[in-house]
Amino acid sequence: MNCHYKNSIGEVWTATGYVIFRVDTAIKLWQIQDNRHRLEIYQMVTLDLMALEDAVY
Repeated sequence: MNCHYKNSIGEVWTATGYVIFRVDTAIKLWQIQDNRHRLEIYQMVTLDLMALEDAVY
């Protein structure tokens, strides 16, 4: 299962074996084979993006 979240700050998504995080032109790529751990990282980054957007507005 692939997930995707995007807001005005950046975006994060999962692909098979990876979590990808983008802010402006910077990209961070995590290679994580364990599905559960990959989802946990995705959720943490998504919550951080939501908090940052709330702080800006």
